[in-house]
Amino acid sequence: MSERVLHRSLTPRAAAVDRATPWLAAAAAAGLAVVGATVEALGLLSTLTTVFLFVVLAQAWNLLGGYAGYLNLGMAVFFGVGAYTTGILAYRYGWPPLATAPLAGLTAVVWAAAVGIPSLRVRGPYFAILTMILGFLVQSLAYNAAVTRGAMGIYVTPLPWDRHTVEQVFYFTYLALAFVVTWFVARVERSRFGYALVAIREDEDAAEILGVRTTRIKIGALLAGALLAGVAGGLYTQRIGYIEPTGTFSLDISIDVVLMTMVGGAGTWQGPILGVPLVMLLAELLRVGVTKVALFGTRVPVEFNRVVLGCALILIALYAREGLMGVLRPVRARRLGV
Repeated sequence: MSERVLHRSLTPRAAAVDRATPWLAAAAAAGLAVVGATVEALGLLSTLTTVFLFVVLAQAWNLLGGYAGYLNLGMAVFFGVGAYTTGILAYRYGWPPLATAPLAGLTAVVWAAAVGIPSLRVRGPYFAILTMILGFLVQSLAYNAAVTRGAMGIYVTPLPWDRHTVEQVFYFTYLALAFVVTWFVARVERSRFGYALVAIREDEDAAEILGVRTTRIKIGALLAGALLAGVAGGLYTQRIGYIEPTGTFSLDISIDVVLMTMVGGAGTWQGPILGVPLVMLLAELLRVGVTKVALFGTRVPVEFNRVVLGCALILIALYAREGLMGVLRPVRARRLGV
């Protein structure tokens, strides 16, 4: 169904809301730009920058994981490959990491084509387990390869500005990237490519019988997600200034991305926008709160928040697969009369 046909199928009020979406997005962008230009608190600026970074990663995961239903637990691999690409080029050859971010995305695409495409031969929980194992293998490779400097990690030359200015630069960079990626995913959602991804999620065998080129569609979603995650990782290296295998290829990154998308609503472009800030706020509250709790005279470790978030992910997968968008969509539909 083309976008023009879709507009004709909506009520006038729903179509008006649909046409107003770009203006609302522009207003949001202007508001966030004002925030970035005026906020002096470095902690708040850094937190918002991280929110935009995870919006990019969640949207990248959403293409294959949300629309096609392939649970990818290896998103940190694409992110880490991008981070190490810019790190290696900066450390060994003096290339500016900001300029090599697109190259980081392309390297992640090559990696996805070499390793990720064969993994698409399996489905369901087997795909999830395989992508998680691949993440551990890549992390182990980073620990043992000479080019990555193993556990010593890689330092890059910091930008020649004070910390607040640097954070502002990455605030606006990730903000722009988050808007572009969200716009791209929203376009995909209403394209033939997006409908094909949904068809694969609903019944891959039936979609293939009906003429959907499932293999080509899945590969396209995987490579697009890898490209976006790689670019985000490439920028991350310059922002942090130091990368090492444990943090860069952490399984926590992959699980957080899945959790954020599923909380907001996997398979919708609005899902990551809702889920990322909500999960980050919950994680921060748990991180601060659990350290004040004592059980049997022993302080609860801060890592307990991962247990809570893991339980939340299981509950959402079992009882609320459409996340917040599954709650909001019926309400919005009743108000719009669709």
